[in-house]
Amino acid sequence: MDCHPELGETPLARCPGSFATGTAATVDGRRSFRDRRRNDIEAELPGWPEGNTFAVRRLPGRIGVHLRKTVSGVFAAAWGILSDLLGGATLDYEPGRGKLEEREDEVDDFPVMWADPEDTARTLPWQLDPSRCPPRYVTEIVVTTRRLLVVGSGTTLWETERENVAAAAVRRFSLGRRDFRLSFRDGSWARLTTRSSAHTTELVELLNGSSPAPLQKNDCGDTPEERRS
Repeated sequence: MDCHPELGETPLARCPGSFATGTAATVDGRRSFRDRRRNDIEAELPGWPEGNTFAVRRLPGRIGVHLRKTVSGVFAAAWGILSDLLGGATLDYEPGRGKLEEREDEVDDFPVMWADPEDTARTLPWQLDPSRCPPRYVTEIVVTTRRLLVVGSGTTLWETERENVAAAAVRRFSLGRRDFRLSFRDGSWARLTTRSSAHTTELVELLNGSSPAPLQKNDCGDTPEERRS
């Protein structure tokens, strides 16, 4: 494992994380990468594999998204009722989205990277984009007393000093409040997500200077399989 604490450094939190994904019908399942003038910068990111071209859905596509979500919701509800009647565990419904905060970045567009050349956010690794990774590839966000790191397949892909992080904030317009914006001292930012609101809250509080009790004890030597066991 390449992620070893430095002398005097203590791991505080570690959880699976990636670039966020749009949930509004216009951008559902999509994400964009922008400079500070909202230009597309995917082609400028060095070493990044080719990805899907971002485009906001037109009306027919938005209707399709709404229909798909409606059908999925009906089936999920029916399965939950049936399971309950048969004495099985009831379905744990995923919480919906909160209030829309920034229409231009959550409905009209969905940037997960906002950075000019040489900005910190532009150095984030392409492995944080699930659409560019092989199936079951997991990237993890690690917070220590000194650093913020991104780890993938047992290797440190990216790191920065904690002092380079200006702020972190939960984005309410996300499923289960799992998205958060990570802002850097140079003014660039990224929109990331985790698998649970508890992990997101923990990361945000730590990055903003709080020190809540960790959800579980982690060290940089664990593998994803060991943590799930």
